[in-house]
Amino acid sequence: MEEAEFKNLLGKYLEGNCTKEELIALETWYIKEGNKDHIQDRGLNDAKEVIWNRLVARSGTQLSEVKKDNKERSLYWKLGIASSILIVLTAGFYSYRAYRNSQTFKTSSLRTENILPGGNKAILTLSNGAKVVLDETHNGQLAKNSGIQIVKLSDGQLLYKMSDRKNSMGSTDYNTIETPLGGQYQIILEDNTKVWLNAGSSLKYPVVFNAKRREVELTGEGYFEVSKDKQRRFLVKTETEQVEVFGTHFNINAYKNEHLVKTTLLEGSVKVSKKGTEGFAFLEPGQQSEFSKGKFQIVHVDAEEAIAWKNGYFVFDNDDLQTALRKVARWYSVDIEYKEELGDVQIGGSVSKFSDINKVLSVLHLTTGLNFKVEGRRLIVSR
Repeated sequence: MEEAEFKNLLGKYLEGNCTKEELIALETWYIKEGNKDHIQDRGLNDAKEVIWNRLVARSGTQLSEVKKDNKERSLYWKLGIASSILIVLTAGFYSYRAYRNSQTFKTSSLRTENILPGGNKAILTLSNGAKVVLDETHNGQLAKNSGIQIVKLSDGQLLYKMSDRKNSMGSTDYNTIETPLGGQYQIILEDNTKVWLNAGSSLKYPVVFNAKRREVELTGEGYFEVSKDKQRRFLVKTETEQVEVFGTHFNINAYKNEHLVKTTLLEGSVKVSKKGTEGFAFLEPGQQSEFSKGKFQIVHVDAEEAIAWKNGYFVFDNDDLQTALRKVARWYSVDIEYKEELGDVQIGGSVSKFSDINKVLSVLHLTTGLNFKVEGRRLIVSR
């Protein structure tokens, strides 16, 4: 932004007469340029202080409201006032620039068809091979197996409830729940462990856990809140690793088309080991184990980001474009087509996963400058 334009907008800003686009542009300019020393004008420097104070005041109000209304969403405000504003306003700055040039922000290259977000969808396979499409069946008891009632609840949950402990002893029956692309589901196992499954995932588990240990098999992504039982370990097996706990909260991302298998600990302690090796590691809250092509490492992360999907958000933490779009593709059940080589493109920020796909693509367009076009179930990406 030229200095003359800044002065013009500043006058309108101080009088409270800026349009939304002008306000975004001015405050974005401050975040990006206002801390540099090349501006010598005392009046402009005083003005920068005014802008900063207003940014802090507004962000501080938002922060207190978010913490008061929803603790789970507080992660999106942990980055600090300035960086949080920058993520949002950078996108707004590009919108303003397009607005200034044409007075109309053209989105024809973004939205030709609309695709709605995913929802609570899953298929339950019983031990006798029978399949139940959970999003198409009634609420209430679906089956009774080995002294366990299998109940579909009204809020997208599947509950395994002990009804006859005597008949449940010695059972070796297994069930499997699978979420399609565009689906998610929550299951409460016989021991009261809760599991959230992300899109394109599956969980195989015994109808009744045995007396020695509790063991399940996961593909895709799942968040676990394991009920405490010091007498029986809880094991989650994936294609490449095993996670062992007695009672804790953690997330496993083990999609086959991702180059990393990630286990993130939110509470308690977990033991992570790679299949076929004797090596293992214990994680502490806020740590994440990563397996990739035989390599294993532990990193410190914001663990809440790992379960943003469960709380209704896409979070892009400097994700490369392909990783970010795979998240989108799984949830909206679309295929990705790249029209050309796009180079190294990284994405940061967050957006609700319950928006229609065009709103998500608009955010990606504003933050990357790339074009996104929907044709049927294909998402076409180009410059």
